[in-house]
Amino acid sequence: MSLARLATVLLLLVLGATPALAQGRRVSAGSLLWRSAQQEVAMPAPLLATEVEMRVTGAVVRGVVRQQFANPSGDWAEGVYVFPLPEDAAVDHLRMQVGDRIVEGVIQERAAARAAYAQARQEGKRGGLVEQERPNVFTSSVANIPPGAAIAIEIEYQQAVRYDGGQLALRFPMVVGPRYIPGPVGTDQVPDASRLTPPLQHTARGATNPLTLRIELDPGVPLAGVHSPSHTIHTRALRGGRYEIELEQVSVPADRDFQLVWTPVMGAAPAAAVLAEDKGDEIFALLMVMPPAPPVVEADPLPREVVFVLDQSGSMAGASIEQARAALTLALARLRPADRFNVIRFNHTTDRLFAHAQPADRGNLLSAQRYVAAIRAEGGTEMLSALQLALDGADQADRLRQVIFLTDGAVGNEARLFQAIRERLGDSRLFTVGIGSAPNSHFMREAARLGRGTFTYIGDTAEVKERMTGLFRKLQSPALTDVRLELPGAGDAEILPGPIPDLYLGEPIVVAVRTRMLPSEAVVRGRVGSTPWESRVPLQRAAPGSGLSVHWARAKIAAMLDQRRTGTADDDVRRGVLEVALRHHLISPYTSLVAVDVTPARPGDAPLATHALATSLPHGWEYEAVLGLGQGATPGRQHLLVGLAALLLAAGLRVALDREAPPVVSRRRRAP
Repeated sequence: MSLARLATVLLLLVLGATPALAQGRRVSAGSLLWRSAQQEVAMPAPLLATEVEMRVTGAVVRGVVRQQFANPSGDWAEGVYVFPLPEDAAVDHLRMQVGDRIVEGVIQERAAARAAYAQARQEGKRGGLVEQERPNVFTSSVANIPPGAAIAIEIEYQQAVRYDGGQLALRFPMVVGPRYIPGPVGTDQVPDASRLTPPLQHTARGATNPLTLRIELDPGVPLAGVHSPSHTIHTRALRGGRYEIELEQVSVPADRDFQLVWTPVMGAAPAAAVLAEDKGDEIFALLMVMPPAPPVVEADPLPREVVFVLDQSGSMAGASIEQARAALTLALARLRPADRFNVIRFNHTTDRLFAHAQPADRGNLLSAQRYVAAIRAEGGTEMLSALQLALDGADQADRLRQVIFLTDGAVGNEARLFQAIRERLGDSRLFTVGIGSAPNSHFMREAARLGRGTFTYIGDTAEVKERMTGLFRKLQSPALTDVRLELPGAGDAEILPGPIPDLYLGEPIVVAVRTRMLPSEAVVRGRVGSTPWESRVPLQRAAPGSGLSVHWARAKIAAMLDQRRTGTADDDVRRGVLEVALRHHLISPYTSLVAVDVTPARPGDAPLATHALATSLPHGWEYEAVLGLGQGATPGRQHLLVGLAALLLAAGLRVALDREAPPVVSRRRRAP
């Protein structure tokens, strides 16, 4: 075969292989985990509709998520759906509705729940299973949906609202975005990688998985306002200071986080709030103590070393990278002359502006602004190397070291990242800024907790100034540290979290308590900068609350899982989590909720088709950017092969031309 013909064949082979590489083959830097909806079963998949109802009472949210799986095909079907819930949600109930019948779910050890569901599936019985993949990622499975019929499941959870800067807020996620998995496909870095991301629906095909939402808000105090930064809502005042909130549209695509914010009238918010629930011979309480007001700010704050880390991976393409650049530009402008700073950016590679942190003078800031303006989103999300680089600075007694991490958190190796924070934090403080419409809230909250910092979210460019200004105030004000809660006379009361984390300007102390006797008062102590602070909270008039035992149990499970990362044997942690989760009917990494209808429905000879339900791409993400990433890393192997083939083709063509073309006589023109 001639060289030209060989080069042509090689080029065609490479070009033909490129789509396959883009659709799931290994690339060296890692993989962005997603599946095409076209790869699922060809027959029509079950249609999913979700209804969300929340009741907010003071600082506690009780939520019900109803998922209806409708089977439009002529065959029996099973639907599997990967969906998010708030990262601090305590999921404690499951109901399955089959026609007019309601089947209550039971909590079981995860393996036992899977076995019960699998048996029901095989025997033609209708069944439902809900499992936790991450604190904010769950999988629901519904088996034996009859042709042309529907089965619905209801999932109940409880969480606490967030108070910050004089406002209370809740956040309800609607979609799990594709996750980047480091290392080769099949690596053990993320053993459950295949369970984290559902098939992806192309946005051009329209919205999928419509969602309706209704909230009954009983704030307990007069409000100055209620609004949603994420959606258009309709608010109706009810009797007794309550409000009914619904989406302006009947239903919305499940493609972004829903946010609700309410602001008490100035001076109406109490300095402390206490809820209590009697449960047998135990009392469970939720205590929220507001921060000192006015805040104590030191006259001469220490200069800072601030390291900004910006995610420029492909998942940030579009609106997210614009929000991140705007936030970072604003942050650079707020640096003081005495501060030092650096900027790190990462995708599948990591780069930094300076070899070491530099003074925040005019020249360095101009260099930083040009550096940030040139950042574009592409490539994979190798976050670990950037995180390690940012935390590798030397501890300095005369300077506060703060790391500001801007990312959507679209990664699957959270556990390894949390380990790196523990290992390298030193005296640094880590602050996370969740970027985009559907950030990984579990990563944001946990990274900030381990980093002794705090977190915020930016879902729209219009929010950049407000969110970043709030963060700057926290960065420039002393934290409330060495926080401890005392319950004199309560005996062996168990207080969670323990220890209580550092808090920043505008953040309250929130603790869950289990005790046999609630004392007359609680004493909260700490330090604001170098100034001691103390607050005494009366407990005798605690308001009645429901589900507080579940809230405490969720915090207890989180604390035990944290021990696993600090040296406690996995078996001991597993036994402890199982005991608490089974007692309080809670989903956990080791327990699941399962519901089985005892009556067989599917005939033994009827086939059953399994469908993984597709989800929308998070709002603002660019489908072409995700698709072009293949599995999220730089397509260097493809470029190398294509380049090699092009070179061979060029060489082959040159040889062929030299052989076939007549000789050319070179003539020189004489100079005039």
